[in-house]
Amino acid sequence: MDDETPPIRIGLALGGGAVRGAAHIGVLDVLDRVGLPPAIITGTSAGALVGALYAHGMSPADIAKLAQTLRWARLVRPGRTRKALFETSKLGLFLETALGGVDFEDLSLPFAAIACDLTTGREVVMRSGPVASAVLASAAIPGVFSPVERDGHLLVDGGLVTMVPASLARGMGADIVIAVDVSGPLPRRPPTTVLHILVAVSTLQPGGRDSLEDDADLVLKPEVDAYAFWELNRIPEFEESGREAMEKALPVVRALVAAAEARRDWQRGA
Repeated sequence: MDDETPPIRIGLALGGGAVRGAAHIGVLDVLDRVGLPPAIITGTSAGALVGALYAHGMSPADIAKLAQTLRWARLVRPGRTRKALFETSKLGLFLETALGGVDFEDLSLPFAAIACDLTTGREVVMRSGPVASAVLASAAIPGVFSPVERDGHLLVDGGLVTMVPASLARGMGADIVIAVDVSGPLPRRPPTTVLHILVAVSTLQPGGRDSLEDDADLVLKPEVDAYAFWELNRIPEFEESGREAMEKALPVVRALVAAAEARRDWQRGA
């Protein structure tokens, strides 16, 4: 392969799962460390947040440091309307600050986020305009966070329609698609509050997982059931679960890259 031949484009589809989405940081850390960084990222809910930060140019280490500063009291406050339990203006400000107020067109990597249109129930793919509002919409768990008005849509959590947007990564030009599903199983410790119950229920939606094995070349399911979706103090453990899952799968990823390179070279020579 000559120097002008572009590398195989790895697409990384990051799924929803509330705080369990910290496992995505570990996945990215391993891929970066071994020289196999994703060229395309798609994300739903927590996956949209981590994916947006990485596509903006933040390293996995920087994302991990930012995650360690998160506290629910700093991100949300009790809702003052009848739309949701919590009001998210502070979360929106956090996202604007972390992402520098950029639009999709300004990102370092191609990125897309998924949300659900509350009036039609259909999937909405967000690839233009402000990134922060797209992430906020993708993570707007119904009943927990208020819906987000964006581009003429009333949007809520993308996990209702597509928990892990693997087919979208393929459609954006990925040669290989790695999907990371952190939605289940349910935590070993049962939920005890309305908030915990709503967050847990949000991960039980079908969200396209039946087709995930067909849409992705590799599906990672980090072991995340030891802790609950809402435990911000467990972010390091979730990161490590993603790191372990990706390290175990590295031989498969390298084999997929080699096969894709061989197929491309054969097609060019045919």
